[in-house]
Amino acid sequence: MATRTYGTVSPEQQKTMSGLEFVKGLANGSLPLNTIAQTLGYDLVEAESGRVVITITPTGAHLNPWGTIHGGLTATLLDSCMGLAIQSMLDQGVGSTTLEFKI
Repeated sequence: MATRTYGTVSPEQQKTMSGLEFVKGLANGSLPLNTIAQTLGYDLVEAESGRVVITITPTGAHLNPWGTIHGGLTATLLDSCMGLAIQSMLDQGVGSTTLEFKI
């Protein structure tokens, strides 16, 4: 795996790849992983059509006032997994965004 970098991939570059190529690039490190992954400390480790695997080891930075893992962390991981799994099935030049999900 290439050294992990963080940032964004330009829309122009994204349009040259299928969704699966894009998501695999994030997973294998050839493309920068999004900065929220850096902020929260998670990693995208596997990608195939319709499926991604994100890993995280929660730390004290992820706690809510009761001392347990904040629900916002799990919601963010779900949103990231869901969005990337959908992206992995899209044709070249097609994008998506999360409108709503219920947990």
